[in-house]
Amino acid sequence: MLSASIFDQIDEVIANKENRHRGHLGFSGIGDDDEYKLWMGFRWCLPSTFGGRMLRLFDLGQRIEEQIVDNIKDSGLISIASHDKDGNQFRASFFGGHFAGSCDGLLKGVLPPPEEELVLLLEVKSANDKRFKELVKLQSYEAWSETYRWQIHSYMGALGLTKCMVVVMNKNNSEIYSEVIEYNAAIWERAQEKAERIICSDAPLKDTRRSEKDWRMKNEPDLYKDIYYGRRLPESVNCRNCKNIKPITTSNGATWYCSRSNRAIPFEEQQLGCKDHLWIPELVNADHMPERSTEDAVAYRVGIIDFYNSTSEVSGEYHYSSAEMRELSKVQFNAEMMIDAEKIRAEFPGSQIDNMDERKVPF
Repeated sequence: MLSASIFDQIDEVIANKENRHRGHLGFSGIGDDDEYKLWMGFRWCLPSTFGGRMLRLFDLGQRIEEQIVDNIKDSGLISIASHDKDGNQFRASFFGGHFAGSCDGLLKGVLPPPEEELVLLLEVKSANDKRFKELVKLQSYEAWSETYRWQIHSYMGALGLTKCMVVVMNKNNSEIYSEVIEYNAAIWERAQEKAERIICSDAPLKDTRRSEKDWRMKNEPDLYKDIYYGRRLPESVNCRNCKNIKPITTSNGATWYCSRSNRAIPFEEQQLGCKDHLWIPELVNADHMPERSTEDAVAYRVGIIDFYNSTSEVSGEYHYSSAEMRELSKVQFNAEMMIDAEKIRAEFPGSQIDNMDERKVPF
């Protein structure tokens, strides 16, 4: 049992190290039909649901993909390039770097004459035995996964390629499935349109949100579902979910610009947020009152209570920082509790709403 305990701790370390926010909207996920989820992920609202075990599994998949690339290189049967002259994976980006992806490699010599010189995209995946057998039965990579389908056509469209060779390895017995797929320009066009909607939208695209009865939501933890369905605010108070920041699509580098501080915010700083953070109003499970809002205080109403999400420049009765708003959202901005909280604040000036635990103790 000691070894099990040690590996539980190792998995926890892995999860804490690897569960970082992604800087861009990726080609690998653009095929997901839930644009709401993609927007929430792009704006760093959703918590990671991957524990250490799953992250180790993803890492194993990555190592298998690297092994297949090495096998192709070592065979000498076809030409392969997995990295550019600077040692980086071949990468393409659009909309100022906010929509991007890196492919597994490029191949030449796959097809018989007269196409032996044609350059093909290489896409490598691994699958467990059950999923692999489903693919073999279908004999169609595109029918096997809609997300993977959009991914390969996005790579081909972005890199100007007309064919892709997909290679899938069975993790259980190393059996290989491969297939050459023709480029579908219509999918790449739809992918770009979807990416633009997600990147340029100031508010979540709720029309595509999945039902709570959807099988894909079944195993999601309660925290994820509460945030996804708007029952509470995101755990992370960061620049991406602040109303004052916007992605810049006319320059390179995946730039995010803050209208309050009048500057571009570096990636690492975006993860921290600042004392003047204000939630994107559509994330708050309360009635937004724009007519009563200012640059420093966004007004909301729940029942008989009017309250404000405020910057550090403003204080007073029913004015809350974004961190305090997050805690109050855990109890759905309960009016009675907010009234009690204000009485405590009046008695103890400078106190803050720090944590709403299971017993609903606010301070």
